[in-house]
Amino acid sequence: GMQLQLLGPLAVRRGGEPVALPASRKVRALLAYLALAPLPVPRSQLCELLWDVPDDPRGELRWSLSKLRRILDEPGRARVQTREDTVALDLADCAVDALEVGRAAGDGFAGVPNPGLSALAQLFRGEFAEGLEIDRSPEFGGWLTAQRRRFRACHAALLEQLARAAAGAAAFGYLEKWLALAPFDRHAHQALLAALARHGRIREGEEHVAAAARQFEAEGLDSGPMYEAWRSARSQVAEAPRRASISVMP
Repeated sequence: GMQLQLLGPLAVRRGGEPVALPASRKVRALLAYLALAPLPVPRSQLCELLWDVPDDPRGELRWSLSKLRRILDEPGRARVQTREDTVALDLADCAVDALEVGRAAGDGFAGVPNPGLSALAQLFRGEFAEGLEIDRSPEFGGWLTAQRRRFRACHAALLEQLARAAAGAAAFGYLEKWLALAPFDRHAHQALLAALARHGRIREGEEHVAAAARQFEAEGLDSGPMYEAWRSARSQVAEAPRRASISVMP
């Protein structure tokens, strides 16, 4: 039935067809916030979150909720629920990408097979709630920043697991995406350098170390661990052929 995309530009689809969203950025921000809220949210909290003390914040909220009902509600299915001065979304029958990722990440993606990890990684179509920054709404801005940090970490963890499980050269695609997402994550650089060493791509490893060192130093970060990781990766590969060359005669 209905799909809600939060990982990237906000989008709603019904039966695979896109649903037109209101031009109001605050209505779309309200949708994103309520979709992730674990409990019903007091109206007063929503007013403080999104409205910069207008003449009638509750009136603004009522208008926004009416717009959400047009998007989400269907005959016999009221997904926007208001009870005892609180607001909640009932999305039990909807596919929400951010909720799927959040549930799987709850136990560190343990037990998720590789095809499932690949499917989750494909849900990331960009930054969380891309383009939904709102001026003069510091509380919403703080929430948005925290959610983006959370889902970037989830995405990085997914790519790390996929890179480790990938066979041969297929790992490099995941490693490059991981580095693009987290360019100062030393674990990502170490994983890429180890893969380059294993595949005998020494020149590429040298080039990557030099470029990463310049990048770290430009940000005032220590580049020493980069060189140490490269030395360690090369020595481990050299040790493995040495051990493989030893034969025991009768």
